[in-house]
Amino acid sequence: MSEGVLDRLLAGETVTVSELRTAVVRSVFGDRIGALVGLAAIVWFALYWELNFFSSDQYTFANTLVGVVEGHLSIDEAVYGPPSGSTPGTSLVDGRVYGRNYGVVVVSAVWLVVYRLLSVLLDLRVLLVGLWSLAVAVLSYGIGTVIGRERAGTLLGAGIGAAVFVGNLAVATPLPPRWLPVLALQTTTALAAAFVAVVCYRLGNAAYTRRVGLAMGVVAAVGTPVGFWATVPKRHSVTALLVVLAMYTLYRSRAATTRRRARRFRALTYAWVGAAAWVHAAEGFILLLAVAAVDLPTARSNRARDLAVVGVALFLSLVPFFLTNWLIAGNPVEPPRLLPNYGGDVLSPGATEGGSATQGGAGGGTTGGDTASAESTGDGSGSGLSAVVATAVGLFGRRLPGLFMGSYGLFLTDPGRIAAIFVRTGYLGGLTSSEDAAVNLSVLASMPLLGALVAAPMLAGKRHLSAVRSPNEWSAIRVLDAFSVGYVVLLLGVFLGSLPVHHMFTVRYLHPLYVVGVYWLARLPAVRRVVDSQGRVLAATTATTAVAGTGVYLAAIAGGDLVLDESVQVYALWALAVAVVALAWAVLATTRSGVDRAGAVVLGVAAGSMAAYLLVSGLSLFPVSGEFLLPGSRVLSDAVHYTRLYGSSPPF
Repeated sequence: MSEGVLDRLLAGETVTVSELRTAVVRSVFGDRIGALVGLAAIVWFALYWELNFFSSDQYTFANTLVGVVEGHLSIDEAVYGPPSGSTPGTSLVDGRVYGRNYGVVVVSAVWLVVYRLLSVLLDLRVLLVGLWSLAVAVLSYGIGTVIGRERAGTLLGAGIGAAVFVGNLAVATPLPPRWLPVLALQTTTALAAAFVAVVCYRLGNAAYTRRVGLAMGVVAAVGTPVGFWATVPKRHSVTALLVVLAMYTLYRSRAATTRRRARRFRALTYAWVGAAAWVHAAEGFILLLAVAAVDLPTARSNRARDLAVVGVALFLSLVPFFLTNWLIAGNPVEPPRLLPNYGGDVLSPGATEGGSATQGGAGGGTTGGDTASAESTGDGSGSGLSAVVATAVGLFGRRLPGLFMGSYGLFLTDPGRIAAIFVRTGYLGGLTSSEDAAVNLSVLASMPLLGALVAAPMLAGKRHLSAVRSPNEWSAIRVLDAFSVGYVVLLLGVFLGSLPVHHMFTVRYLHPLYVVGVYWLARLPAVRRVVDSQGRVLAATTATTAVAGTGVYLAAIAGGDLVLDESVQVYALWALAVAVVALAWAVLATTRSGVDRAGAVVLGVAAGSMAAYLLVSGLSLFPVSGEFLLPGSRVLSDAVHYTRLYGSSPPF
């Protein structure tokens, strides 16, 4: 909310509804372009939005959500998945079964209640199709307004919106109620992914120009794995959003012109930590370390009042995390991931109540679920303060140092494994044929634009070594540089040792890395020159590559009679080739001028290639056992889902 309106509200002054609405929109989206970026992201995600269980731990989240809506944190009935309820992420405490990712689940509970109420009043399928069609029309109108062609944008939007509405209704079928919990979870993650694009836009706009911000927002939605995980109800979209929010508020806290505004944004930066911990404790801890390590030495002031505001914001943000842990485990710092796995003998048909209270260590399935290696060690035995201390010591005193040594030791002891994670991923040794499929992309193949970052170390050295100053004199952008590097170092230290794993798809444990990568790209002067001087070429190349690439990719799959893993690896090879070209251009652009137009083509092809993969993978590659949000997408998937005929994936 704009500071003027907020100050008037706090002072008890009258604020009109129009002023309040404008202030809220400005606070959330920044401006109308930010709102259009978020709307465009949702429209894009909906094209391949599938109501499906992509991995087996999503049964856990859906069952947990059903329990939360019924008024309890536990899972009382296995509505989804195996009748035993033994799915990855379930835990057993005192004879009761619990899930995890409560930060996502509790928010999704609101959506589930809304969807259930709406489904009683009207046809939910028609409503969803109508909302998407309206979004298409509004997006066209908004773009027309921005570029000075409001009438053309209005007419085009109305025509397209009406056409897609009628077309979707012509092939629509009723939406089964069983998909409502999945839809609720996906609504949370899709909105989080859309706001990743919005916040990237706002960060680029604040730090540089509106064009740079727009490029960052678009790339986040279509040129990174953010779009892949947007409609998959796992934590990745939410944690990526919280990281980029921390980056934005940290920057604003240093760029603020008044001490009061700086203090507000500084407190907000710490507030995202609690939300991250509620979703995934390890990622919340990483975010806290990264924020504190940069914020404290670079703050304008660390007086008692400033630190008190920060401390209160951090504590309040952690209350949901502490409360959830206390209600489940009786220990506020022991998250569900540290609890004994559920073995499947409490919810199984015929099981006696509490019959497995002493068998909490029995392992549930792990196929397709997240590993808990970053949090799986800690002595939570006992009760009260001693249990809290024991858990904290087990995690921070023993587990984390071992994780860091194991992760960074791989660079010396197993460089081939590092190459498999960052450069080229295919089949994974040590896995049985039923577990393995070459469906994984490396970090570089997941975001070919990262190839351009080869120039970043050279530029960073010139930029920072030329002006060594005291930390509290650093510019806002330099503070953000330090945070981004520190965060990635911590992220790799915690998760790198557990990689690669089967079915990581886009190296999902490192998902926030891609959002940081968008920022790093914007820090390259050559990339900013391309955006500012060759924006039209860049946009046209991205769109053309996405459209043409989708057709060529589908033709290659069909013509080559490719199965799932072959289809994924065809894209992987292409993406690596594009990344190498981006690398070569970045090196050339740092040594000579006059290559901006070529850079627009190279960067556009890199972003458009990932956009094509997102669309094809969502519609054609992976097995479809559920529903698509848009009926038209279901019809299209039926027409192009070649891999369903020639091969299928293992059970995720």
